Amino acid sequence: MKLMDLYKLGTPAAIVAWGQLGTSHAKTTYGLLRHSRLFKPVCVIAEHEGRMAEEFVRPLRYNVPIVSSVEKAVEMGAEVVIVGVSNPGGVLNEDVAKIIREALRRGLDVLNGLHFKISQDPEFVELAKKTGARIVDVRVPPPELRVFSGDVYRRRAKVVAVFGTDCVVGKRTTAVQLWERAMERGLKAGFLATGQTGILIGAEVGWVIDAIPSDFVSGVVEECVLELERMGKEIIFVEGQGALRHPAYGQVTLGLLYGCDPNYVFLVHDPTRKQFGSFYKIPKGPDFEEERKLIETLSNAKVIAGVCLNGSFETDLPVFNPFNEKDLDEMIDMIVEDQITLEI
Repeated sequence: MKLMDLYKLGTPAAIVAWGQLGTSHAKTTYGLLRHSRLFKPVCVIAEHEGRMAEEFVRPLRYNVPIVSSVEKAVEMGAEVVIVGVSNPGGVLNEDVAKIIREALRRGLDVLNGLHFKISQDPEFVELAKKTGARIVDVRVPPPELRVFSGDVYRRRAKVVAVFGTDCVVGKRTTAVQLWERAMERGLKAGFLATGQTGILIGAEVGWVIDAIPSDFVSGVVEECVLELERMGKEIIFVEGQGALRHPAYGQVTLGLLYGCDPNYVFLVHDPTRKQFGSFYKIPKGPDFEEERKLIETLSNAKVIAGVCLNGSFETDLPVFNPFNEKDLDEMIDMIVEDQITLEI
């Protein structure tokens, strides 16, 4: 899904993070504040009016004010409202629903990445019809589904996947940091978005893969890799999802791993977690070495380094911080300087 086909570059946007700012469930908000390329965030709508975004997340590119209403967001120039929360199960809570209703009443487009489809709710559809506002649900499958073919094994581009040991550990953040730094260095780099935030920041290629029927996940991902190669990309950074060892999301991760067939994997880990986030009934937790072993067993990939956004951990591999430019350069050098031969 390419939102660049729908909106002009720099479209002013308000991001809804009501009830979630300062928690991991506002990851879409954080991603947009850090990496938005299509939309220009002008404010965050949350219950902390008068404060600034950097008080809740750092580092970021857009340190915008927090306001408490759509009215104030419009005064700041917002033309679209983006749902910036990601609740377990993708439900839409009433606090966010109220903001969406007001945005549609005022004629603002609403972009949504939740599993809940705003465009299929009669109340929201009727409000949008009255004002001419658009509702864009990004968590949808492509119009044409595709079964995995094996064509990805014949590519020439290097594929670098950023996987993780749990949800919300920094997979997308790391992938985008690498992508942007690679482009700054003049490399022909591409980014394959596989989640709602990656789509919303303005990725050239990608789909929210947990919205795709399981039989087609690997095929759709494969086609995305090939599309980026056709665009002339020589290094493709792939945004990971979930974790192979995660009972709730591992099926999505596996389809992604098969579909993108990475040459290299950077594995993101939070050593402070003893259990999977928000899944406290699961009697196991994130484990770097076990995840690494599974990735290398189930694919042709080599895990070449660890990544940690908030510290470090013990492993025989180097561990990098994606917000450190020197570390990013070292990570990219590991890829560029390795002369691989793809099997055909």
